[in-house]
Amino acid sequence: MATATKAGRAAGNKAGGSGGGAPKAGSRLVRYSVVGGLLLALLAGCGGITAGVLAGEGYLPGDSMRQVWSTPTDGGAPASGDAAWAAGDTLVHSNAAGVSGFDARTGERRWRYRPSRGAAICSAGRTAADGVALVAQGVPGSPVSDDASRGCTTVVALDLASGRELWRTTRTAAHGEIRAERDLVAAGGGLAVLRDEDADWSYESALGSPDRLDPDRALRAFDLRTGKPRWSARMPDGCVPYGVAAGARRVAALLVCDRRDVRLAVLDPADGRVRGVTPLDPRRVVDPLTHMPAFVSADPIVVSADSLDESGYATFLSFDDEGRAQGTIASGPVNGRITSPAQEPARTRVAYGRLYTVAMEADYDDVVTAFDLRSGQRLWRAEIGDLEDVMGLRVAGGRVTALVDLYGSADEDGLLVLDADDGDERDARTFPDSVGGSSGEIKDVLGHQDRLIAVRWSEGYLSPFTAYEER
Repeated sequence: MATATKAGRAAGNKAGGSGGGAPKAGSRLVRYSVVGGLLLALLAGCGGITAGVLAGEGYLPGDSMRQVWSTPTDGGAPASGDAAWAAGDTLVHSNAAGVSGFDARTGERRWRYRPSRGAAICSAGRTAADGVALVAQGVPGSPVSDDASRGCTTVVALDLASGRELWRTTRTAAHGEIRAERDLVAAGGGLAVLRDEDADWSYESALGSPDRLDPDRALRAFDLRTGKPRWSARMPDGCVPYGVAAGARRVAALLVCDRRDVRLAVLDPADGRVRGVTPLDPRRVVDPLTHMPAFVSADPIVVSADSLDESGYATFLSFDDEGRAQGTIASGPVNGRITSPAQEPARTRVAYGRLYTVAMEADYDDVVTAFDLRSGQRLWRAEIGDLEDVMGLRVAGGRVTALVDLYGSADEDGLLVLDADDGDERDARTFPDSVGGSSGEIKDVLGHQDRLIAVRWSEGYLSPFTAYEER
């Protein structure tokens, strides 16, 4: 998975761990030395050579991973509606062509949901809740079409265990084009939340137009399982909805105010009342087109924005339960360059009151790093080997698991396990085969029992899920 930046890196041997220095007891170098030494003692002569070959090819017992199953590809599909969720022992993948559920134990397809005839899925909820996921679909039309039946006009709730459609409702689309839409629907706290939109919102001259959609009817909530309408939020003056997020305890929204500044609103999940509105960045206007803000998490509230500073990379903004600003985590000389979650979603995770992400430092080396969401301060950084890229992170059970592309090996990747509290290395393993074949291919890293699940989407041409376990 060599990237363009790798070509300019200088080769070297940088020690792993949070602060550099000699390898820790759990590092790759020490683990391989110990296991290799034991095998050399047991397998004298050519047995030692065999152990070295096994280690180098990712087949050494106790230090390698093996593929258990891989789901079939979905075939070609436009790049919209991409998402993945886990519900019990079912893994679910969405793309423009439909939604499929797979058995997490065997990888076998359990069900498939296809959108209405002629329609495509244009958006999917970032997370599922209570075994239900939301997708939006529609029939393609012209980007400037006035046909209300065209565009991303229908929201559907799906039961993830069976693939059964629970209910559907209509929404107003700004145009007839079917393209990837972010933060259009959200599920959480027993609610399904969606936003409507109107192209006329961008024009001051359309304020008095009778055809203009009333912003007070454009952010709506429904019962997640039944589809019964719950509320429609009254917008602050001069504001329209831009993005929605829902957690177990709150509903949050990104609003475009005065046609150019994106702000955060926190809503009461019981009645949709806006509790407060906060600027994303009090120092400047956050433009929807230039900075492309999006939710990373609803609980706690974390928003990403691109190019808020001179680095041109991502900045993460954290807020408390009432929407008050907390820590800011910015790309730059100190924190490194952090890619946008919209481009590489698998490289950023929110857990334990922290943001775990991957930054590229001045020498083009990746580091896994943890930040405190309240203060924005970096808590630790763990260096990855020279010329190695982190493809994705999973944070669970007090550990941070990183899938690593081993540069220089076309058919081998690695796995690094770090302590989520302090970044100390706990384990390191290799995959005998490539997990991610190109930059940005891994979109999520899930877990089921003792297995690791790599998630991919690329217009339907890649296997959505592949399961791995320790050899």
